[in-house]
Amino acid sequence: MIQIATAWLFLIPILFGLGWMAARWDLRLENRMDERERLRQQRSTFKGLSLLLNEQPDQAIETLVKIAQLDPETIELHFSLGNLFRRRGETERAIRVHQHLANRDDLKPRDRDHAAYELGRDFLRAGLLDRAEASLNRVGEGKYAAPAKESLLEMYQIERDWQKAIIAAQELESLQSKPHQIEIAQFHCELGQEALRRQDLVGAEQSITRALQAVPNHARALILQGDYLMAMDRPVQAIETWSVLTKLHPAYMHLLADRWMLAHTNLNKAEEGLDRLVDLLKTQASGELLDIVHKHITQLRGSHVAQTMLVEVMQSSPSLSALSKLAETRLALAQSNGSDDKVAEIKAILGLLKQRTTSLARYTCGNCGFRARRFYWQCPGCNHWEAYSPRRSEGVAPSGPSM
Repeated sequence: MIQIATAWLFLIPILFGLGWMAARWDLRLENRMDERERLRQQRSTFKGLSLLLNEQPDQAIETLVKIAQLDPETIELHFSLGNLFRRRGETERAIRVHQHLANRDDLKPRDRDHAAYELGRDFLRAGLLDRAEASLNRVGEGKYAAPAKESLLEMYQIERDWQKAIIAAQELESLQSKPHQIEIAQFHCELGQEALRRQDLVGAEQSITRALQAVPNHARALILQGDYLMAMDRPVQAIETWSVLTKLHPAYMHLLADRWMLAHTNLNKAEEGLDRLVDLLKTQASGELLDIVHKHITQLRGSHVAQTMLVEVMQSSPSLSALSKLAETRLALAQSNGSDDKVAEIKAILGLLKQRTTSLARYTCGNCGFRARRFYWQCPGCNHWEAYSPRRSEGVAPSGPSM
């Protein structure tokens, strides 16, 4: 019995040693398998990137999706896939990817905010604005707080929810330390304009006052303040307000020149009002202001005076618009004189001029180059505020979009 016990004493360490060696061997095999799997995923990732670089996005997506399915922990790859789907217009697939990430409880707060932000962008792209708002509002403070507020601000402008847009812009200011007062003033102006349409004069006054608080002597706010005073039957005060515009922002006078003349007419001072507009032509002769002044001079003082004014404009600041108006005036004079040959000649010239001015006269966005026949406070192309020059150009049409 003693001999058997002694043999076991020698055998037990040997068995332990063999077990340890077997465990180490299994661990080494497992590590080798993990290394092979890692190298395989790495090769697949490089293959996916290579396909993307070779402009084969369908095959690239297929490869990257397989990697994401094999390793659910590849968070960054999931985000990259979701963004790739969104850029390709596959919003449903992008939503599924980002929604899966947003619903995971094991994500770090930063990754969860990232997922909520990307999901909000997906919903915004898909036109699901309510769901986009809910998702973007889930983003906490951190790296994605400011981008989320920017997306909310973009969405509120699409919805024309100016009250929420004002709040979002104010919150964005505190996050970015970047002024958004121009946008805030424009949002208040939008509210003021809507109130004037509804004849809500109290609401209009409040919105216009807040716009002027955001940006003192703001051009659009001054125009609306004059409109509000006209609605209150106070033309004297309206003219005083618009007179500030003539000094600070004369290039915008074409937007209210007709209302300016109406206010002066109500006070029996039409000639005085017209004289002030004619004075402005010395520096603002191009564009719509010339058209409006020409119309009122013709009505109040006749075609001969209008012709003299246009000749002076052509001498100081010649333009196709002024030449077209001069041809119109001379046509009216020729018709009144009964000169048929002269009428035919001027009509031919006028036809060519109108065709040219109609195709070239445009307002142009200084941010994206979008061109339009009418003036916009917010560019329809890039949605930037106050990007349009108030001066109408007559240059050669660029290759950019227009309307």
